[in-house]
Amino acid sequence: MKYTIGILITTITLFTSFILTSCDSPSKKMENAKTSVIEADRDLAIAKSEVEAEIRIYRVRHEEQVKEYNRTISTIKQKIKNESDSEIRVDLENQLDEYEDSLSTLKREMDNYKASGRDNWDEFKDSFSNRMDNLGNSLENFFSPPNTTTSSN
Repeated sequence: MKYTIGILITTITLFTSFILTSCDSPSKKMENAKTSVIEADRDLAIAKSEVEAEIRIYRVRHEEQVKEYNRTISTIKQKIKNESDSEIRVDLENQLDEYEDSLSTLKREMDNYKASGRDNWDEFKDSFSNRMDNLGNSLENFFSPPNTTTSSN
């Protein structure tokens, strides 16, 4: 019987001490909450500065790409001037004007982009990169004949 009472007292003591140690006072809970808010604010500031730094690097890289595209456009303009057929020359000039407008639009979009979170930046960056690549390919293949496929039976 003494053994059973000893086990019962020990069990009650363990449960009581467990309950008392697991309960934080309201001031301790408030302190933990303040610490969590401070850490969250810090993490948010770090994430924001990382995105802003990435945007600055991306802008510099694409500014160089815009300069390269402008040089390519100047070269194309010189070649168009040498075209003897005026109808072809007008068509080429119109096509090149469209590419210049696209480049201008892309440059303006990049200049006006404001950071608004990682997900939005990633979406913008993917879309922008694809459009820049497409424009670059179009300029690179400006004088190539359109791809036509013929099938022979």
